[in-house]
Amino acid sequence: MEKHLAVSQFPFGHKTHRSDFVKRNRTMALISDATIIVEAEDGGGTLSQGWEAIRLKRPLSLAPFLLERRDLKWPDRMLDYGAEVLNLENIEEICETLPLYPTSKYEDLLALLK
Repeated sequence: MEKHLAVSQFPFGHKTHRSDFVKRNRTMALISDATIIVEAEDGGGTLSQGWEAIRLKRPLSLAPFLLERRDLKWPDRMLDYGAEVLNLENIEEICETLPLYPTSKYEDLLALLK
């Protein structure tokens, strides 16, 4: 940890419990300027970060192929609450809201949409 930062709401040596993953994902939403979900199953832990981003009124974007999966119920619900579908038209706008967004990461996101 000499050159890195670790953020946790749990004390060192804390025994991990199932509920800790939801708390961790909420913390990630709190320290993130935006959230982009590219993979999550119904009931998956990633969804807690998405819902927390919505609650905090932070940008939440969903990869477009998630909406094509009719087995998933959560994408439509999150869209109803303000999430956006990530696309070639809005990706640059989303990235511009982020502080010091590295160009290489922007190119990675573009590749995801092609």
